[in-house]
Amino acid sequence: MRRVLFVDDMPEVLRMLQRTLDPIKGEWDMRFVESAPDALAVLEQDAFDVLATDMIMPGMDGFQLLKEAKTRYPQMVRIAFSGQQGQNLGLRSTDLAHQFLEKPIDAQLLRSIMTRACGLRVLLSDDNVRKIVTNLKNLPSLPALYKELMDEIHSGDASLKKIAKIISKDMAMVTKILQLVNSAFFGLRTTVSNSEQAVALLGSDTIRSLVLSMQAFSQFDAKALPSFSLEALWQHGLKTSGYAKAIAKEERAPQTMIDDAFTAGLLHDIGMLVLASNLPDGYQQVLGLQKDRGLLDWQAEQEVFGVTHAEVGAYLLGLWGVGEAIVEAVAYHHRPSACDELAFSPLTAVHVANVLVESEQPAGEGATSLPIDEAYLTKLGKLDQLAAWKEMCAQEEQ
Repeated sequence: MRRVLFVDDMPEVLRMLQRTLDPIKGEWDMRFVESAPDALAVLEQDAFDVLATDMIMPGMDGFQLLKEAKTRYPQMVRIAFSGQQGQNLGLRSTDLAHQFLEKPIDAQLLRSIMTRACGLRVLLSDDNVRKIVTNLKNLPSLPALYKELMDEIHSGDASLKKIAKIISKDMAMVTKILQLVNSAFFGLRTTVSNSEQAVALLGSDTIRSLVLSMQAFSQFDAKALPSFSLEALWQHGLKTSGYAKAIAKEERAPQTMIDDAFTAGLLHDIGMLVLASNLPDGYQQVLGLQKDRGLLDWQAEQEVFGVTHAEVGAYLLGLWGVGEAIVEAVAYHHRPSACDELAFSPLTAVHVANVLVESEQPAGEGATSLPIDEAYLTKLGKLDQLAAWKEMCAQEEQ
């Protein structure tokens, strides 16, 4: 049974949580304490899957508690909530919590977040996989700039000007956005040179995806693994996202699916950053196996870690609350046949796009080509579309 520890200095809040979450007490073992020190004492004695804490408490507050929990129990899902200055507290807690909720707490939303976050561990069901993820030094939290951007997008008076102002706080982000909007994927006849115009042309969904990707990439310490090319990984993700979006458009998919295909394409290799950041020595072995034995990246990761970047990336994005279709596409982009979904989806677009992008790269010494999952495309009735998708993506590049 999964376990969650709730912390709030107001007994009435804890009683309310007990009442509203009573229907799931058969699924969850729930503990309730009234202070951060009490919470740490409980955590020293028992293991929990989720820690959900109020942020404003006397003495040791939620920020201090989450900081301690992040250091001592990095594998635990951390949820922050508060009723005071919710947006500012949410931004401050992004480095410590995987999710932030404002009071009064929506019990259904809380239940959904807890269930989904722990449900993602099905991806990590193997004992060896669990050991690897549990021993990671850190599971990155939702980037602050992304949180600020999402708050603006979901506000009642969101504007492209305000979104552009948020983007302008990160010069690297501005540079990447201008690079994208002026790329061949958009085929503009004039050069775009300011962030406000770029935001208007790209749209909020694409901007949101770029911010999440760039902020996640910025957490990687290149000095720890100098032979790992962050720029190559970024360029691969950017190109894959463009192809995935084009494929989804060609299939006349709904706009939400097109946007999800773009986001999933951009983030499909984010698990590499998590593994390379936390386990640089091990990832050096991965790079060596790719070079010496011609293994694919995920094959080498499986051999070294017992887990691949696909599962780790999906787990991370799920903790961040990213949509299920995106998490699914990231989790299964190398082996879509393992997914139960048998209809065209962002997974289809990202799998094909990833293979097409890889096929365009010059083969290195001992390199192995990335295979297309023909059995999966056959089940979908889309295998005959492969040649057309390839030709269309080639034209996108011109």
